[in-house]
Amino acid sequence: MTELARLFKALGDESRLRILHALSTRTYCVCDLAKRLGISQPTLSHHLKVLRDTGLVNGEKDGQSIYCSLNGAELAKYGIDLGRLLEALDREAV
Repeated sequence: MTELARLFKALGDESRLRILHALSTRTYCVCDLAKRLGISQPTLSHHLKVLRDTGLVNGEKDGQSIYCSLNGAELAKYGIDLGRLLEALDREAV
């Protein structure tokens, strides 16, 4: 699978879009992100792995905690405007 196909596959899941939306505002510890999104940590970890593999999310380990942040430069590399993508997600949520 090409890098671009993996990127669009990652963006094609609603849970992963919700994760990107949350990370667009700040960095989260995985446990806090799971609580905010109302999903289990194992499910979140699966989605984060997909997002990390595409380069959309960075993960930093600090002791036993892992902190996740958005890598907006990866989307920009393909000409995808994260702000517009998240605005579209907000409009659909209404």
